[in-house]
Amino acid sequence: MRTKGLILSIFLLLTISVSAQKAMTLSQYMHNRFAINSAFAGSREVLSVFGSFRKQWAGLPQSPQAQYFTAHTPMKNPNMALGLQVFNEQFTIKNNMGFSLAYTYRVRVNPYTWMAFSLSGGFSSYQINWNEISLEDDSDPAFAGNDASNGPQAGFGWSIYNNRFFGGISIPEFFSHDFEKMDGTALDIQKADILVTGGYLFDVSSSLMLQPSFLLKANQETGSWADLSASVIYDKMIWGGVTYRTREELIFHTGWQILPQLRMAYSFDYSLGDIGDFNNGSHEISIQYDFGYKINTPSPKFF
Repeated sequence: MRTKGLILSIFLLLTISVSAQKAMTLSQYMHNRFAINSAFAGSREVLSVFGSFRKQWAGLPQSPQAQYFTAHTPMKNPNMALGLQVFNEQFTIKNNMGFSLAYTYRVRVNPYTWMAFSLSGGFSSYQINWNEISLEDDSDPAFAGNDASNGPQAGFGWSIYNNRFFGGISIPEFFSHDFEKMDGTALDIQKADILVTGGYLFDVSSSLMLQPSFLLKANQETGSWADLSASVIYDKMIWGGVTYRTREELIFHTGWQILPQLRMAYSFDYSLGDIGDFNNGSHEISIQYDFGYKINTPSPKFF
């Protein structure tokens, strides 16, 4: 057996959480809050689509990568919103993919602020491709073929937001998956991620804004961590910022509001821990487009 490749595959599998709907962490949560909390569906007041690609630990052979797509929109009845989320993640020999649909009910707290509650549901598929491991003895039955299982998804979210601030709490996935047994999903609240997020937009001057935000992830089984972020936005068009992740990671992000309805962003994650010596960092790039944009709508809509 080619020991180096096998050890690397096992290491990458063990260092990724296996109990959540999506195992990989999104660094650009402040730009796509719907991806972590379905109660933000409709928050941009138009049909908003978001696509992103993430390459984690670049430079390592078979390093993890993922593609995400979300779309959400308010309905004709402004108190209701719908959303769709699709994801595909690859971790060496492991693959996660799935989708979910969300229904959100919104209530106006005041003329400028919404409070929303959401339920989501969908389907996940998990696969381990043992035959992708290079072996000296191809007849080893332990690595012949693939293991696969699938199961339902279900989540809940609550949020409150306006053009200046946002806050929310969500459990994006109530069901957990055991990659050792590969026997489908099971309802286990103790293994579920609880996500808390919030942010505020300050005016520093007529052309400069400050946007602090945070994301807290709590899990009884895999532990907790937080993203503490701050972005500076110049002329409502160009922004840059930094995030400290309490798992010993530092993240730099930048973006460009190309048009009032079109935004692109890029982030670079650098690990401050031992694994940082063995990779070239993690890269995430995204594009967002808002359909039905109106000229008299506050431009652009950051929250």
